[in-house]
Amino acid sequence: MFKTATVALAVLSVAMISSAAQAENWDLPLSWPDTNYISVSAQKFADEVKTATDSRVEITLHTGWSLGFKGPEMLSTVGDRLVPIGNMLLNQQVGTEPLLGMTSLPYFLGSFGELKQFNDYFHPTLEKLMEKNNQKLLYTILWPQQQIWTKTEVTDLKSLSGIKIRSYDRASTDVFASAGMTPVQLPWGEVIPSLAAGVIDAVATSSPSAVDGSFWEFIKYGYPTRHTWNMNAMTVNLDRWNALSKKDQKAITDLASKLEPSFWQAVQDEDAKNMATLKEPWHHARSDLRRASQGACRPRRTAAQGYSRQDGRRCEGDRRRLQAGITTRAARVN
Repeated sequence: MFKTATVALAVLSVAMISSAAQAENWDLPLSWPDTNYISVSAQKFADEVKTATDSRVEITLHTGWSLGFKGPEMLSTVGDRLVPIGNMLLNQQVGTEPLLGMTSLPYFLGSFGELKQFNDYFHPTLEKLMEKNNQKLLYTILWPQQQIWTKTEVTDLKSLSGIKIRSYDRASTDVFASAGMTPVQLPWGEVIPSLAAGVIDAVATSSPSAVDGSFWEFIKYGYPTRHTWNMNAMTVNLDRWNALSKKDQKAITDLASKLEPSFWQAVQDEDAKNMATLKEPWHHARSDLRRASQGACRPRRTAAQGYSRQDGRRCEGDRRRLQAGITTRAARVN
């Protein structure tokens, strides 16, 4: 009896060790605080992945830039297996893949609806680009309308001249340079210290980041310009992904497909809530400023549309086909 119990215990121990060895633990670095909707959505995804895979895959969030990886590094960070999973701002990865900056072309898209249509059309291409960089695309999530937040009042385009503003990619840098501003490219983790130290006088970002950063402590004015639109992508290293069972792969992809629409809706709800927080008289809607900046950046927008760092060729044909696809899809819907 004793011998039988000992054998049974040994078998159980081996089974437990084997099960633990097969479990996947993925560390997910995030640039945003845990209250930001990007992080909240990622946590919901992580929680449901754990349930759907019976804890065979567990994702641990590291918010607020705590692992030290910067946003523009995330495509290579995930692809090179420095981390197993990442949530990246696509337009910050254009140094490696220029087409990931499509949504941030100045005034290429004008609304949530157009961005949704673009995402539907571009999604297969995005999957291929991620696979090329040794990653599996799980889901995308958008950012709300981009805005300019300044320490000084802006009455017209000329009053933007000389203002040092945080930009976040090449397209936003071109927009602000066209308006006579002095753009300084900074990842989100460096924005608040730079504001506090006087390194910059203004910030380009969306309403969630303005609330996250308590902009009212540094900035007096906000102007919705919608000069670019941005998307994030949640991706997993392809080697780590291929190590999963087909059952767990299907559970995770089904879950991502189910949650993505709710994440997109949550963004619009979050923007509405934040815009109520950032209310008048601090926030100023100036459609004339948007029109003026749109006109001023047109030459740079044209020059930026097809830039490819690898071979210098234009991808204007790709942009036109994408725009045609958006128009066609819209016509079918209507």
